[in-house]
Amino acid sequence: MLTIKITQKNIVMLDFLLWIKIARIIAQLAYTLHISTDRALQIFYDSDVCRMLHDKDLGLHLMSDTYIVNDLIEELRAKQ
Repeated sequence: MLTIKITQKNIVMLDFLLWIKIARIIAQLAYTLHISTDRALQIFYDSDVCRMLHDKDLGLHLMSDTYIVNDLIEELRAKQ
């Protein structure tokens, strides 16, 4: 069985990886919807998908960027 010791360095690294993932999601959302990255950033941070992505227990952070962007677009459609 593999045991991973949780350290402050590991937590910082995981946070950094999540920030990079969020940047890619925002860029892909802007490209897909033909909107500015500022608008995509606002949409992302106002979404339920953003809240779910930050909840490690849900595992959304393990999904592909495209999967998450598609979830976000579905959420936008449902709110209209």
